[in-house]
Amino acid sequence: MSFKLIRFLAILISPLLLSACATLPNLAANQLGPEILTDAGTEALYYSPAGPSEKATQEQIITGFLYAGNGPQDDYAVAREFLTASFSTKWKPSAETLIQSGEAKVISNTGTKIRMEVPFDARVAQDGTYEAVPKSSRFIEFRLLQVSGKWRISAAPNLTILLRPNFGLLFQPVSVYFWDQALTHLVPELRWFPTKGALATRITNALIAGPSPWLEPAVQNLLPKGTKLNINSVTVTAGNAEVDFNAVALKMPTWKRPYLRSQLLATLSEVTGIIDVTISIQRTVQEIAIGSSGLSGSPSNLPVVLTKDGLFHIAGSTTFQINDTQKPVQELDAKGFAISEDETFLALLGDNTVHSYTLGLIGVKDKLVDSRSKLLNPTLDPYNQVWTASSMKGADIKIIDKAGGLVVIPNPYGLGAAIRGIAMSPEGSRLAVLHDYYNRSTVDIFPVVRDKTGKVAGLAPRYPLTQYGNSATAIAWVDRVTLAGLIKDKAGVQSLLTTMVGGDSVAGRTTSNGLAVASSIGGNHFYLDSNGDVFASKRFGWEKTLGEVLALRMAGQ
Repeated sequence: MSFKLIRFLAILISPLLLSACATLPNLAANQLGPEILTDAGTEALYYSPAGPSEKATQEQIITGFLYAGNGPQDDYAVAREFLTASFSTKWKPSAETLIQSGEAKVISNTGTKIRMEVPFDARVAQDGTYEAVPKSSRFIEFRLLQVSGKWRISAAPNLTILLRPNFGLLFQPVSVYFWDQALTHLVPELRWFPTKGALATRITNALIAGPSPWLEPAVQNLLPKGTKLNINSVTVTAGNAEVDFNAVALKMPTWKRPYLRSQLLATLSEVTGIIDVTISIQRTVQEIAIGSSGLSGSPSNLPVVLTKDGLFHIAGSTTFQINDTQKPVQELDAKGFAISEDETFLALLGDNTVHSYTLGLIGVKDKLVDSRSKLLNPTLDPYNQVWTASSMKGADIKIIDKAGGLVVIPNPYGLGAAIRGIAMSPEGSRLAVLHDYYNRSTVDIFPVVRDKTGKVAGLAPRYPLTQYGNSATAIAWVDRVTLAGLIKDKAGVQSLLTTMVGGDSVAGRTTSNGLAVASSIGGNHFYLDSNGDVFASKRFGWEKTLGEVLALRMAGQ
């Protein structure tokens, strides 16, 4: 029996089982079916695991239980059938999810106690936060006993284990939004939850609980401490999410409630079919005015390039010049740039100088904002503040507003580190930084701490993007939660890597001598090489679209 169990478990959670295609286990009694929508609001049965058979052996109980972790419907009701009655009510499958990365090993087996080692490369906590932990492993233990002649699990870890393909099918990334300190922009934090496991309820509870510690300095939680759902359920009827809070929510000032409504709507809109929100407190509907959405409009999907003749949008090999940019580009002999989303504010990088320009009907207004040596490409935030950095070791980061006000932030890595690139997120609350330290190039996200007027007060501790390893060469934002970068492997081969901040990474095609990258919403990628050529991603590779280009990026960054 011991040999059979070891063999069963090795087969069960071997990565080879499902790596060929992203489908769930094809057991005779289990199937991957279409989503079933019902007016009654019951959960969709997109995968229905089988419960234990009447005469199930120990190995069948273990394998069946692990397979049933693929079925989160009704709070993993089928998986609980493999447990003893007393343990079934104690088991907490949503406490953690491990994303398995290799073959598990049975360390010991006594017949009633099985100890295993499971390799994994990422984990998802109960609040939906995703953590990349490459080359990790966990020892887990199962205990079995017979109940009325039937084997059942009497002890198991509070978690589920999924292979990477299954995780992509069963879990959905959603943006839980929080207001910045100025109540001007909503800031997303990516969370992962079972796609049909009471998704609206889960993400509402995540919003109530507030942001993760790393993001907390940049945002605020509007709900008073102690606020909960009155009944732990968000009901969705005809596209309207009905959110009922307990009495603690009455402490929220009336003027803040439109902001809460916008926050809930932005967050719950991540659930397919939800288009509106109704807020109640103790089952009493609250009349709340519609406030600011907190979200910027859809930016242009056309990248912007800098040439000796000015700034241009490119569509294929066709270019469209941006008004009022030719003269300042030529006068400064610009090498880099950043332009606002509405294309009325511009920062240009010259030879050891950065200038800002206000573009419009009254002409171009020029202002010197930085004159340090080895300046890097600047970046802009939604307040039209220019962020500059130098590649000199230990150099500060500077922020200059349109009125000339200056904020200086010490190099967050110390005097021995050199910054190689900066990129501001669309809402202005997260700064991506590429830096070198002891021959390593890493990427981190720094929450931007602002006061209630939007003025920068500093940077909070970094959130490392370990997926980029130690050899990133360029970074740029794709959308509100995704970053694109160019990386090199140990052999020196360069490629594109897109990473969700708080989620998965996707390796892209190889590139050649790339200096800059730009990506639009929808997955269109572009890169600029050392010869001044711009390449666009196509179905089967890269295609050259333009030459004699000095710099490349998207508007609003």
